[in-house]
Amino acid sequence: MITVITGASGAIGSALATLLHARGDTLLLCGRDPEKLATLNQRLGGRHHTLTADLALGESIAALQTMAAELGTIGGLAHCVGSTVVRPLHLTSEKDWLDQFSINATSAFHVLKWFVMQAMKAQVPAAAVLTSSVVAEAGFASHEAIAAAKCAVTGLALSAAATYADRGVRVNVVAPGLTRSPLTQRFISSPDAEARSAALIPVNRIAEPDDVANAFAFLLSPHAAHITGQVIRVDGGQAVLRPLPRATKA
Repeated sequence: MITVITGASGAIGSALATLLHARGDTLLLCGRDPEKLATLNQRLGGRHHTLTADLALGESIAALQTMAAELGTIGGLAHCVGSTVVRPLHLTSEKDWLDQFSINATSAFHVLKWFVMQAMKAQVPAAAVLTSSVVAEAGFASHEAIAAAKCAVTGLALSAAATYADRGVRVNVVAPGLTRSPLTQRFISSPDAEARSAALIPVNRIAEPDDVANAFAFLLSPHAAHITGQVIRVDGGQAVLRPLPRATKA
């Protein structure tokens, strides 16, 4: 199966690429940094394909469409593109707001639209997984712009899942919590900072990229053939669990 991974050079995208490479998938690795994509592909033996594109721009889809047509039918899509801005609403600029929607929701719109169109044309089973966030599942202070953008991603995915369920296209969402990556480094930049962040998570640790990538890999696999329209939280229980306070150390 050929699988497209967008945001492939990011922490979650590259972890997913490693997992799918290990199980024998052929990959089309998409991202905005050609050097990072080349480095990732080289680490995977150089046998995959890369495409430098900003999928928030509609014209980039033409390049994706052209390359995909050369490769053959695409059976899987993992849209691992993401960003974050932590800023209260009264300090959030219109540019902040529009950037979060462009990077997260508009890119998802473009790539998912392309994916379902080519899947229906090929008349083959296909699976797409989009990236939301725990901040779209529960209220987190100073996350207004990114929370709204990720809610848009979730709404897009669930509606598309309903539209294409009887056409062999599954659409699901993974909603990670705080995950170790360059984007989140400022929240866990010291042992004390990491401990404070981990204390807010019921399982008391920060997610590793593999924790999230494994959820993507499952949803893209035949093992998830009867799963569509679902939001899978990979957040250590943070969105819904309220455990008893931990005892403080003397």
